[in-house]
Amino acid sequence: MPNPPPRSRTGFRVTLDVAYRGLRTSKTRNVLRCRTGTRIALLGILASGILVGTDLTQLAGLDGAPGDEARVIEFIAKRAGGVQRTGANGSLVVSFGRGSPKTLVIAGVDEPGFVVSAIHPQGYLWLQPLAATQFGAGLHRYFRGQHVRVSTRTGQLVAGVVPAPSVHFASLAEARSRNSPEVLVIDIGASSSQDVKAAGVGVLDRVTLEKRVAVLSEDWLSAPWVSSRTGAALLLSLSRRLRHQRFQGTVMLAFVTQQYPYNAGTARVLRSEGAGRVLLVAPHGGTEPTLAPAAGSDPGPISDYLAMARNAGLRLERKASHTLNFGPFGNERPWKPGQEVTVLLPPVRNRATPVESIRGRDMERLAEALSLIVGLEPGDGPSPTEFSAASSGQAEAAEAVGNESGFFERTVKTLVGIPGVSGHEDRVRQRIRQLIPRGNQFHSRVDPKGNLIVRLGNAREASAAFIAHMDEIGFEVRSVSPGGSVSVTSKGGGSPGLFAWQPASVHGAYGSLPAVMTSSGRLEFGAAKEDDVRELGVRAGDSATVPKRYRALLGHRISARSLDDRLGCAVLLEVMRRLAGRTRGGRRSVEFVFTVEEETGLRGARHYAEQVRPRVVYPIDTFVTSDSPFGPEHLARASLGAGAVLRAIDESGMTPRGEVERVVTLAKRHRIPLQYGVTAGGNDGSVFPSLETANVPIGFPLRYAHTPIETADLRDARAVADLVEVLALEELGRR
Repeated sequence: MPNPPPRSRTGFRVTLDVAYRGLRTSKTRNVLRCRTGTRIALLGILASGILVGTDLTQLAGLDGAPGDEARVIEFIAKRAGGVQRTGANGSLVVSFGRGSPKTLVIAGVDEPGFVVSAIHPQGYLWLQPLAATQFGAGLHRYFRGQHVRVSTRTGQLVAGVVPAPSVHFASLAEARSRNSPEVLVIDIGASSSQDVKAAGVGVLDRVTLEKRVAVLSEDWLSAPWVSSRTGAALLLSLSRRLRHQRFQGTVMLAFVTQQYPYNAGTARVLRSEGAGRVLLVAPHGGTEPTLAPAAGSDPGPISDYLAMARNAGLRLERKASHTLNFGPFGNERPWKPGQEVTVLLPPVRNRATPVESIRGRDMERLAEALSLIVGLEPGDGPSPTEFSAASSGQAEAAEAVGNESGFFERTVKTLVGIPGVSGHEDRVRQRIRQLIPRGNQFHSRVDPKGNLIVRLGNAREASAAFIAHMDEIGFEVRSVSPGGSVSVTSKGGGSPGLFAWQPASVHGAYGSLPAVMTSSGRLEFGAAKEDDVRELGVRAGDSATVPKRYRALLGHRISARSLDDRLGCAVLLEVMRRLAGRTRGGRRSVEFVFTVEEETGLRGARHYAEQVRPRVVYPIDTFVTSDSPFGPEHLARASLGAGAVLRAIDESGMTPRGEVERVVTLAKRHRIPLQYGVTAGGNDGSVFPSLETANVPIGFPLRYAHTPIETADLRDARAVADLVEVLALEELGRR
């Protein structure tokens, strides 16, 4: 892989030591030799500038829906210093100094989310939103088809997914009619309400999007609704300066809960704390930093604030007023007569979406401007901000109750983590080849199309082929605009709405790069122009996927993008491991084939089928099941956890009844749980043209196929491996 380009000098990945050495210039050397208090004050200013970015990175990684902000408040309380007081609803007020004037600075700490409102007997969780009108009725669309975390009353985080219909059923009117945009449920891998209770999950638990914090082009930090925590990060920066500088009067920093849905925490603080001047840092601003009086309050000294901001190198837009929504039962204004309430909206890109982005230089200047507004002395110019996605503040949710281990599970985790969009399977093929048992590697080959083929047995011609495909759905870069955004085209199909306004990864010349996908089918890196994107190694033809991660749900259930069909590839590797040393006495041969470009027209299998004529072909792939809240009841009724599935009929063809009976009888003989039925979609075996070749697709039930949250049960995959093992031995002539 080529070496990446050097980092820009304007980047913000610097350390405190480097920045401190930068201060020791002739301009500041004498100041640093002054009394210890002054030296500490300067270091406090410098540290606050550097740490504001780290604070925001960590805060952005914490779960905290309205009413469940304790972990966020705890993080802040450990860092804020001052005299602290916590309110009954969890808000934290930190005071510095004494006397007049009194200044109150407010920022929220919670994020848009949902609350569990009911539990279905089949183990699904019903949800109600906890967000206000800036999302309208659209908050649900950012959660559908995504990974989420449920925060229980004991503070445990439980992984889950928000179901979305598979595109394979999109043409069915019943699926469309049942897919109400106003109804959201969660699948945590439970089969019953008793499973939900045993996992410690219940009504009133909060639900947030899984946190994906990304540093884009060094100077931009992206995370779900990151502006919801921007104010808290700025107030933490301010608290460090307040600890190390002298100032006149009292400054109170209020970290308020329940800013969603109706600013309940803000209203409580305003009614409780007496302060002549109030500054509220609000989320979801525009592209430029904005200052405005709260509608209905005293306008206050906005002109003075604007001048102070200009001194900090920050130009603020001024608006006539900003309306704060206090809900249908909170119409009374919470501020006192004559109280000056000013609203500051930091700039944000992609506002009110899960891919909001904040720029480092804006954080620096906002931190400096806030310091001037509350009466602190100016620092030596804006100090550098550091964003580091690796330091996001919260450990991953516990993977699952009944976490899986062993060769097979490790193989699944490894394969789903590798990007491999159709036509870009090289990395997947390379890793699979490394995982092939050593005794079989000598008998492996890659054909001109890119299929990886492994022969087991002694005969020259294979009597049977077991096929799994290496590719996945995703995107491919089409072009880069002069403004730095990247247009992409879909590869393999998928519902565009499930990938819009979500994180993405582009796999370019210098490895995988974090990006965000917007609703227009474009990717953003935070870069300002086309040349910046090209310097990152991004070119037309590069592939893009959602961030790759394996998630364990309850019991044996797992979720990941590309279980279709990395789980099938893992099955073939597992069977080869089991068969090691057991194939030498066979009279015939079989081939295990890992194909390319299945999702874009079965192209790899088609090429292979032109070269061979096996008696039977066994595609090892998904069975797209309707075992979900939105699936059609009359089609694809295979249950997760009930075993392997013989995909007897789909849209690409059907299996002869005699072959169905043969496989069913074999499974019964070996006590392998097996289902069979009819589903949508196609499979690699359908392209074999020979009259002598029977197509017998075998797979595992898969919920939410071709979405970011494909979900399967490892017990079903093991049943597939058991069945493939006995079928392979039978085909080899050993049974």
